[in-house]
Amino acid sequence: MKAIYLKKTGLALMAVMAMASCSDVVDIPSYDPYSCDGAPVIEAIYDAQDISETPQAITGGVLNQMIKIKGKNLSHVKSISFNGLEVDVRHAVYAERDFCNVTIPRKIPEEVTNKLIYTTEQGTVTMDFPVNIPNLKLEGLKNEFVLQGDKVQVMGDYFDLYGFSKDEEQNTAKITIHNDAAGYSEVIPTDSITETYMGILIPKDAPDNSLITFEWEGMDGRKTKTIPYRMSDQLMYGNFDGDFGWWNDWFKAQLTWGGNIGDPKCLGYQYIRLQKNQDLSSSIIGSWSWNSTGFGCNWRWLDASAHPEKYVLKFEVCTASSKPFYNYGDNGKAGSRNGGYMLTLNGGTRNQWDPVSDGLNNTYGEWQTISLPLVDCLGGSVLPTEPDQWVSLEFVCQPNSDDDWQIDHSFGQFRIEPAEY
Repeated sequence: MKAIYLKKTGLALMAVMAMASCSDVVDIPSYDPYSCDGAPVIEAIYDAQDISETPQAITGGVLNQMIKIKGKNLSHVKSISFNGLEVDVRHAVYAERDFCNVTIPRKIPEEVTNKLIYTTEQGTVTMDFPVNIPNLKLEGLKNEFVLQGDKVQVMGDYFDLYGFSKDEEQNTAKITIHNDAAGYSEVIPTDSITETYMGILIPKDAPDNSLITFEWEGMDGRKTKTIPYRMSDQLMYGNFDGDFGWWNDWFKAQLTWGGNIGDPKCLGYQYIRLQKNQDLSSSIIGSWSWNSTGFGCNWRWLDASAHPEKYVLKFEVCTASSKPFYNYGDNGKAGSRNGGYMLTLNGGTRNQWDPVSDGLNNTYGEWQTISLPLVDCLGGSVLPTEPDQWVSLEFVCQPNSDDDWQIDHSFGQFRIEPAEY
């Protein structure tokens, strides 16, 4: 029993000695990612999407971009501003002591200072950091022949930044549709708008051959741009009624007013729904087959003859949802991009129209306006300089692959218009 007692006494003594030695050790505080011991310091800025092992520092940004600020004492943020525009620090900022993720506001500043100002509870740091301010991008209506009373998308970007708003109190921009010859003018409200989309509703009484003028406050003053609406006076073939010198019956046999099953909506004029090969026996267009037709009209666009670089050939196109455009480059063969759709005026070198390369794969059963430079469609040919001279339009469809094509594509409202109004 004595031995056991001594053993227990020894263990107790060792425990007491260990506790005594611990009393001499200084406690090491745990790391606090939100601690701050001075004014903020910015060492570098990166795109927050750059997650590579060696991200590249950036010296400027763009609207709505998330950036990562690296430095010291960046926590406890009170405010961050770019060009005087303050960030909502509660919802668009996450900060620790050595970094901060922040989104640049998607707004137009009153003054471009090119300064980033970062303020915490213990100080402020200011640095040069320019933010690119985009100009309003306004291209035109997605479908210039949309019917009166229908909604249409305005093609472009940054509308919300320049005062276009569905809210009348916030709307500082103005959209007016007008036709001076008819004595018509009406302000159009913005029907719907997001960061990437703006739609307007065409008035039911708007006449054809009208212009739509957009007005907004730019960075350097009031800006305006005018785009066309239903320029029916510029149609080359109207309703395709009568004899236009058709080369064959391929196109002519596929004219429709939109009353057949699967037809796109009629825009007021007869159009071509192309879904059969040249002998009209099948909906399959054979690989490398040459399907060509053409028609003509008396030329009356004499200013376009003198200045073709200022004019465009326009038409509306519609693809069935299940029949998108083919990618001319899919087969990877050298020279194969020479096929596909070709539209050429007045016998010039054939001009390839490649919608997929232009970013258009499918219109999903809706009409969309296409604008081709008149110079390209001429292919080196010369237009008449006297009125009522005959000009032809050749249309070719040649599948440029070893696979047959199955198409259901509609075309209408071929016309000549100025590139800019």
